[in-house]
Amino acid sequence: MTSKSLVTVNVCQQLELSSVEDFVDCSEQQFVDIVNLCFAEYAPKQTTVELCFMSEQQHCAAHEQFLNDSSATDVIAFPYNDEDCHGEVLVNVEMAVRRAPEFAHSAVHELMLYVVHGTLHLLGFDDHLPQDIEDMRVAEQNILQQAIAHNIF
Repeated sequence: MTSKSLVTVNVCQQLELSSVEDFVDCSEQQFVDIVNLCFAEYAPKQTTVELCFMSEQQHCAAHEQFLNDSSATDVIAFPYNDEDCHGEVLVNVEMAVRRAPEFAHSAVHELMLYVVHGTLHLLGFDDHLPQDIEDMRVAEQNILQQAIAHNIF
């Protein structure tokens, strides 16, 4: 997967623990690969995406600061669509770890879902109207199935 990268993914980790790997068993390259998979499928172009992993406390603070909502959420996406950066995705790692058992899958799977969901928002997908929600879910499952087929996770 890495040889076909369209997107430069700058990964930032703002966690109290030393890294995402302290929460889940995965590597930074897996996140780079799944973001590239999203762009290859839905908007093949060369660009840059900022991907930031945060604790729940930090994520809630960002949610409050930028969207005036202090509630916990899984992922926040900021599409920039400028030459230097297509957008930024803020991921709540602790929520992924906590919620994964509710859906009977691994924390890595839940975290990848959040990354895919945020990346799809950058690509123009929305999830407010029923048809938009359905389109988003189909796209998420498409990317996750491809990621599994490509051994990304």
